[in-house]
Formats: sequence, structure tokens, C-alpha cells
Amino acid sequence: MIKNINGRDRIFYLDEVRALAILLVILCHIIREFCKIRPAGSLGWTASGILIDFGVIGVPLFLMISGALLLNRDYELPDFLKRRFSRILIPFLFWAILLPIYKIVIYPKDPSKYLTLFLDGQYWFIWMLIGVYLFLPIINSFVKEYGIKGVEYFLAIWSVTLILNTFGMYPFHNLDLSYFAGYLGYIVLGYYLSVKEFNIKDRYMIWIGLLLFIVFTAINMRYTLTHIKVGAITEHALKYYLYQTVVVALQSAGVFLFIEYIAKYASKHKSSFENKIYSFFKDTSMYKIIYSISVCSYGIFLVHYFVIYGIRWISKNIVPIYSKSVLYLPLTFIVVTLVSWLIIYVLSKIPYLREISGAH
Repeated sequence: MIKNINGRDRIFYLDEVRALAILLVILCHIIREFCKIRPAGSLGWTASGILIDFGVIGVPLFLMISGALLLNRDYELPDFLKRRFSRILIPFLFWAILLPIYKIVIYPKDPSKYLTLFLDGQYWFIWMLIGVYLFLPIINSFVKEYGIKGVEYFLAIWSVTLILNTFGMYPFHNLDLSYFAGYLGYIVLGYYLSVKEFNIKDRYMIWIGLLLFIVFTAINMRYTLTHIKVGAITEHALKYYLYQTVVVALQSAGVFLFIEYIAKYASKHKSSFENKIYSFFKDTSMYKIIYSISVCSYGIFLVHYFVIYGIRWISKNIVPIYSKSVLYLPLTFIVVTLVSWLIIYVLSKIPYLREISGAH
């Protein structure tokens, strides 16, 4: 086990998943900036837009990690709420109050429209997460009471809601499955995949996970390209916030399984090719990078908007970065990631500022 900055044990493959998740979220937001100024269906729009179909799993992966770490645990309700919400709310309040001020400074023409940014817009994920965490102790009690069979029951009904939603049939007439619908299912799915003992060899599970990701990512990409052809997508309507579909759920499950079972197989087969891959990430300097990104991931999410808006200002007033070739996209991605990480990393090292950094 690896210790985190608070001295608690960490599970390395979950750090890998968390680091990947925040990178994918940043990628999606940068792609949006490049697509906004390009006509829908153009080569540049398509080249950058279809990458959304990779990045869409970032948010589900974050929720799945929470399920793997927080379900089937023993804790008192007041203690759980205090610890979880202090970690979420203190950094969120600081950065969410600062962001509108920052935007008013760099875009002073109409400051009034930024005053509601605290309640909506970019930080929808935090409000969703707060809602999920409020319900999580109830789900935790359910999991402890009914075990893996209860989890499978929940996931079975959640899958029905995903299928109905995928085909535009939810909410179904007079069929209310709202208690099983929504983002909460990813919490339960993450726990299930982390504890379920499948009657399949670990090596096969690696390939199953990879196949799920490839197949359903291809389906997502085909959906995007098809809608471009018929003109249903405009430059301001990228179709990538379709988290509550069976396609994205299986994409996310595939990546989670792939990383999880690479770790399991590698730990049992020291001379295997999989162990060499896993050791590259865990036993080299890559470990420090992954660990640091994982620890700082929540703070990176909160602060990366500042960097993106700064680059947007530069693109409009100095160098037209976003209007240039999409080859600038990877460079922009690297800059946003590095600057965001550096801000949170530095703050996490300062005693009185660690609480607002979002690092944990």
C-alpha cells in the first residue's frame, strides 16, 4: 500500500484511474474551446470533436472511484458528512467565489452575467457530487445490509434506466425508476467492479475491459460523425455530456476493468509482460507523476478553468491559439494540465493554504 498526504493507505490502480479521469476532463474542456470557433462538420471540428468520445468517461470514472473507496464502510453519519463535505466545500467555495472575480477582470464588458457562475455553469459537477454524497450513506447501508446481491439488483435496474435513456425513452410513460437512475449508479458500479470476484481469469478480464472500451468508444464516435453529417450538431452543441447512457457506462466500465486487472495480474505474475507495463507506472518516476496528479485532481478540476479562460483571453487578444491548427490542441492540453497542477501542488505544500487547495 502507498500512503497519501494524510498518511492513509492508497490503492495504486485507483490513483491511476483518478489521474486518467482528470486528464480526460481537461481534454474535453480544451476540445470545446477549439470546436467553438469552427463550423460543425469541418475537418478541424471533426478532428478535435471526436476526441470528446474518449474524454466523456472522465466524470464517470471519478464517481466510480468514490464508490470503490466509500461503499461498504463503517462510519458514523456525522463524521462522514463532516469529512467528505469539508474536503469538497472548502476548496469549492474558495475557487468558485474567486472565478467570477477573475473573469470580470479579464472580461470586464459585462460583469453581471458572471455573478451566477457560483451556482451553475462550469461547477455543475460539484453540485452533482454534493447531491450524490448526501445520498451515499443510504446506499452504504443498503450495500452493507444486502451485500453483492443487493448491488447487482440495483445495477440491473440502473441498467434499464440507461438503456431507456440511450434510446430516448426515459422517463418512460408511468414507469418511475428515478431512484435508480442518474449518476448514483456509477458510484455503485465502481464498488461492484472493485470487489466482485468474476469467474474469469484475470488476463481475460484485461482483454474484456479493453474490448468494452474500444467497441463502445467506436459506437460513440459513429454517433458523433453521423450527427455531423445530417447537420444535427452545431459548433455550440457538442454531444459529449451523455453520461447517463449505456454506451458511456460500458466505456467507463471497460477502462476501470482494464486498469484494475492489469494491476491484479501483474501482482501475481512477476515475469509477465503485464507486470513490466504495470511496473513502468508503479516502480519508476511515473509513479510520482501519477500519484501527484491523483492527489491534486480535485484541486486541478477547480483551478483549470482559470487557466483555460486565461488562454482564451490570450487567444482573443494576443495570439489566436484556438483558431490555429488543431495541432495546437495537445500543446494547450499540456500547458493547462501543468499550470493547474503546479498551482495546486504549491498550495498543498503551504500549511494554511492546503485546505483550499483541494489536494488530498
